[in-house]
Parts: sequence; C-alpha cells; structure tokens
Amino acid sequence: MRLEPLLNPDLVIVLDDASDKDAVLLALATAARKVLPHISEADLVTELADRERRHSTSTPEGVAFPHAMLSEIESTVVVPALIRPGVNFGSDSHPPCDLIFGMFGCAERPFSHVRLLARLARISRGPGALDRLRSAKDPSELYSTLVEEDRRHG
Repeated sequence: MRLEPLLNPDLVIVLDDASDKDAVLLALATAARKVLPHISEADLVTELADRERRHSTSTPEGVAFPHAMLSEIESTVVVPALIRPGVNFGSDSHPPCDLIFGMFGCAERPFSHVRLLARLARISRGPGALDRLRSAKDPSELYSTLVEEDRRHG
C-alpha cells in the first residue's frame, strides 16, 4: 500500500502551540472534516479520544498514530501533523510526541487500516526519516517530505 494516494496537502498541519493531546486530537478532527463534512467534529474527536483511552498510540520515538474507525467513512483519510513542542500522548515511558499521523478509516474495512499503520511505521523507521520529517518548516514541506519518504519505500 502506497501512502501518497491517501495524502492531501490541504490536510497537513503544523501546530506551534498545542497545549495537550486533546488539542491535537481536535486539530486532527478539524482537518479531517475538510474531506469528511458529513461527520461531526465531535464524533471524530470522540472516536480518537476513545481509542487513545483504550491504549496510547504513541511510540518510543515520539510519534503517535491516533486513529478513528467509523462506518460512515468511505475512504481512508490521513492527517499528518508536526507539533511544536511535542505533547504527551498518554504513555509515561514515551517522550512527548511531535510527529502525529491521524488516521480516519472505515470500520467495515479494518484490514486497510492495519496496512496503513504498517506503511506509516515502515516509513517512520527509515534511516533519517524522522529527522527529515521533523525538520519541515511548514505544512507544504511536511507534505513533500512525506511523499519523498513514501517513494523511497517503493
């Protein structure tokens, strides 16, 4: 599964003053609504927050993969975000997360979601990938860097 077809430059965000995880989840939902206008922001935030309450999606590398699965979502939506400074995503053993991949998918197609998670994890583990993504100065640069990283992984 390639990531590039799922990326939309209008959904990439950089947050310079997110106060906490809830503010990040709200920003992800707000961005996703640009292409999911038929789903309320509140429903998207609730689904993201419920998933995070069950188990944090953060990693030891300071990356988080919050995701929401709703039957009303027809096509997978990815919202990449840089958070400066990073915020705690619920795990005391992980550093604050500053690179976030918000994912919104169809509850009836969980395998597609798993494949997307695997692709994002592979891209994130590439040599120097996190440094290149984190050095993006704005949403446009984050988008182009993410596309380049996706292409590196065939």
